Amino acid sequence: MEIIIGILIALLIVAGFAIRNLIQKNEILVDFIAKQSEANDSCDQRLKTVDDKGFFVADDEIGWFFTEVKKIQEALNEFRLR
Repeated sequence: MEIIIGILIALLIVAGFAIRNLIQKNEILVDFIAKQSEANDSCDQRLKTVDDKGFFVADDEIGWFFTEVKKIQEALNEFRLR
């Protein structure tokens, strides 16, 4: 009986360390995602202010490139924190 209790206590301690480690990793990832979301928002805002008058989209030579950059930004907006 004492051996079983000893084994259970050891398993409980190991599980506690594992859970603490996973929580720390989760907090790091949440911080990373929050920073990425902020960077994505600032890029989206900057892209809108760069072409607020529509000069880039209207230009034939650079318009296609700017349109593709806007498509990429729209795809990135799907990963924004809400």
